[in-house]
Amino acid sequence: MRLKYLFVIVDKIKTRKVTEALIECGANALNVIPGTGTAPTALGDILGTGESSKSVITATIEERYMEGVERCLKDKFEFGVKRGAGVAFTVPVKAVAGPATLRILAGECAEEETK
Repeated sequence: MRLKYLFVIVDKIKTRKVTEALIECGANALNVIPGTGTAPTALGDILGTGESSKSVITATIEERYMEGVERCLKDKFEFGVKRGAGVAFTVPVKAVAGPATLRILAGECAEEETK
């Protein structure tokens, strides 16, 4: 299983719709962290985060669902289309978690199969 840790930064008012869409796309272990414009202005301009109230949504998602997530964020929420719509990126989980942890983060049972 190839699991990714997904980070999505959006305007606070979009939080519920984006989290619901991520769940529909197969995301697990969602967390929402409130944020404000703490990045330097130049970095905020690059990432499209500006200085307003934001939400940082984190989730785990299997790599096979990432294409659908990317399409959803682009089509429904205009990520990569409209400046300031939001930003999303992933980090591989495999390097920091063992098999049982990967199963939990993927929404599966932690118990290993017995042979």
